[in-house]
Amino acid sequence: MNNSDRETGLPLSFYERYAGFSDQQIKEILKNHKNYQEAAVTAAVKIAIERKLIHTEQDLMGPEYQTVTSESWYLFPPIPIVHHYKRLVASIFRVLFITSFIPIIFGVLKYAEGELKMAYLGVGLGLTWMILTFILLKTKKLIVLFLQIIMVILVFIILGKRLLSQEVYQLTDIFVLVAGTMLLLYFLFYLKKLIMTKPGELSGQ
Repeated sequence: MNNSDRETGLPLSFYERYAGFSDQQIKEILKNHKNYQEAAVTAAVKIAIERKLIHTEQDLMGPEYQTVTSESWYLFPPIPIVHHYKRLVASIFRVLFITSFIPIIFGVLKYAEGELKMAYLGVGLGLTWMILTFILLKTKKLIVLFLQIIMVILVFIILGKRLLSQEVYQLTDIFVLVAGTMLLLYFLFYLKKLIMTKPGELSGQ
């Protein structure tokens, strides 16, 4: 880095990171510049000018670098910014890990009531879910994610039949079961998409 770089006040992390990017990756950042921090765009512009990809920052006003905003509604919104992508993935994994404690706590409560069968089932499901989530976190293997999806569906069916078989059941219990299952499945399918479609910047690192 020369003195001119210091005078611009560019964060070294952005400039050094983007310096290793291909021309195509730099162009992708410029095309989606509205989704990036100002300092990141400034670094990308500086590199693009050095490589003669653009002449000045004013070139970003051209149609090539104007991202068309889509009015489409996304069930699983795409995340083009690497920083946001990583934070979202981490958040989903936190939810999955927290979910594992629900059946464990249920099992402990049933154990205190003397219902050993339900206690072992709850603790077993919780520990299995926690192990699968840990394996998925480390490997990002979709087969593990599909096992969790199947696990959620089976638990939903079993608990649903158990609730409906009771002579008296609360509609709120059914609602909580359905809502919880749908929310968990949403997180799992969103995580599947995130694993399969990483941002271009992340895949180039």
